[in-house]
Amino acid sequence: MLVWSGVGFFIAVLISLAYVFCKWLIDTLWVDGYFAAHLWPTGATFILSAILCAVFVFVLRQEKLLDYLAKTTQSQPMMAPEKTHKFFFIPVLYWPIILFLSGAGICIYDLTK
Repeated sequence: MLVWSGVGFFIAVLISLAYVFCKWLIDTLWVDGYFAAHLWPTGATFILSAILCAVFVFVLRQEKLLDYLAKTTQSQPMMAPEKTHKFFFIPVLYWPIILFLSGAGICIYDLTK
């Protein structure tokens, strides 16, 4: 059973890219192992992945781009792609909100303890 439909797997790809980038950046700027020792970098990773996913959803909503892709690949254009493409059965439209709120919650929790 697949946990995504359409191009929803890009959500996992964007989260992975944000994780690799934040882990590299934080361990480079601070001491090696800082990312694993603290929780707020994980929250920052979620916030970065929310931004990347928001850009992805914005691109999915561009009709001109979708029409161009459909014409290039000789297929039919997607109808309401931000709702028909899903990751873990949740439309990609909602993933930036979920990731941002999770990341903000993790950051607030770690920075206030």
